[in-house]
Amino acid sequence: MEYKNLADNIVKNVGGPENVVSLMHCATRLRFVLKDEEKANKEELLKNSEVISVLRATGQYQVVIGNHVADVYKTITQNYPVVNADSEDENSAEESNENNGSSKKDKKNPISSLMAVIISIMVPLIGVMAATGIVKGILALSTSLGWISQESGTYQILYVVADIIFYFMPVFVGYSAAKRFKVNEIIGMAIGASLFYPTLATMMGNDPIGTVFTDTIISMPIHTSFIGIPVLLESYSSTIIPAILAVYFASKVEALAKKYISEAIAGFAVPLVTLIICIPVTLIIIGPFAMVLSKLIGAGIMAAYNLSPTLISAVLGGLWIPIVTFGLHGAIVPIALTNFFTNGYDVIFPMITGHSFAIAGAIIAIGLRLKNKKQKGLALSAGFNSGILGVIEPALYGFLLKEKKILIMVCLISGIGGGVIGFFRALLLQLTPGGIFALPGYIDTNETGTQVGFIVITLVSILSFVIPFILTLMMYRSDKADSIDE
Repeated sequence: MEYKNLADNIVKNVGGPENVVSLMHCATRLRFVLKDEEKANKEELLKNSEVISVLRATGQYQVVIGNHVADVYKTITQNYPVVNADSEDENSAEESNENNGSSKKDKKNPISSLMAVIISIMVPLIGVMAATGIVKGILALSTSLGWISQESGTYQILYVVADIIFYFMPVFVGYSAAKRFKVNEIIGMAIGASLFYPTLATMMGNDPIGTVFTDTIISMPIHTSFIGIPVLLESYSSTIIPAILAVYFASKVEALAKKYISEAIAGFAVPLVTLIICIPVTLIIIGPFAMVLSKLIGAGIMAAYNLSPTLISAVLGGLWIPIVTFGLHGAIVPIALTNFFTNGYDVIFPMITGHSFAIAGAIIAIGLRLKNKKQKGLALSAGFNSGILGVIEPALYGFLLKEKKILIMVCLISGIGGGVIGFFRALLLQLTPGGIFALPGYIDTNETGTQVGFIVITLVSILSFVIPFILTLMMYRSDKADSIDE
């Protein structure tokens, strides 16, 4: 295996497979939850040239390794099956607590746990969501420029590519959540599909028989009843929270069913009991609760944003690089995703658009100054990854953190860019990846005749690259570059 040596080295130096409670990954980091972080050997990990950095944040022991993280994760979980459990080993945890005199709860608070769960469920979907978001943005640009008609067969078929994962989002989330919560994946998909079953959609087209929370942001119509209990139907297409909560509930029901149902009939009886309990509970209780929660989160974000879009965007834009440095961005991304799926747009991701371009400009300038061929190549590669792909960790940990003045300058440029974006209230309208591939996500698909958000984001991205590039060429001393050992 290509990454076996790296995988073995990482597992060994996080305390061995027996010290791992769970493992997940994001774009560049392996995120371990360890029974005892004191058993991990940070110094030995950092001696490995393929390890960029090691952090402790949000109850996780994070090993930053770069874009090939998914392959390393796969290698680890294949070679160390116990690591793939991705769940808490209560007995081991209790033993660890006794030995160390501390509770694992002290290391990971409930908010961190919730965010880690959401991230682990959504990470497998993000690549496909980003790809389809790019297609949707390109289609929007093509129609606005008159290159293609929305009535054409070409557009209609390509729009299937653009919209498929968003329309059926609860099914995909149901599958991913089922893997995370150790539920039969087909049951997870069935629960997700139940949230937008066509019959329920037809019911929603009829006049409601009543309304709850009238004249509020969480107003919900009553369209039918189940054994006398009112059912609040909502449009769950393109939602994530309802399916996650529903599958978590199903994991508890399935576990009880397996405990008490004979193995002779478990093949059909366990799914029967799980589905006949979970789908009604999902539609009557979990779904409406999740929608209320999502609406309140979305309303809270927009209320804070509307206080001063310019100031809030500038602050988050300026602080985003330190937030990523300490591994705290994982707590914000799920909120932004929830905001997107609740409102149909997001205001958080636009605030931080400029940071990767600012880093790219600075690091490429450093690369041009460097004389050491190896360091030059690494810097140019890291800058490319930051600007083109939006992956900043190699540039951040490999170069930027060592240059404090340049780091401060980049953060200021990122903050100014965020403030400009907030001033013009640019919105993310399609989920897209970072770097230049983020730009199609700001194309307005509503045929309003204006693309202010897209224009502002594009200009901020260009200037966020150019200004740090020029300033770094001026600030980064050539004699310092020459002094790097060959």
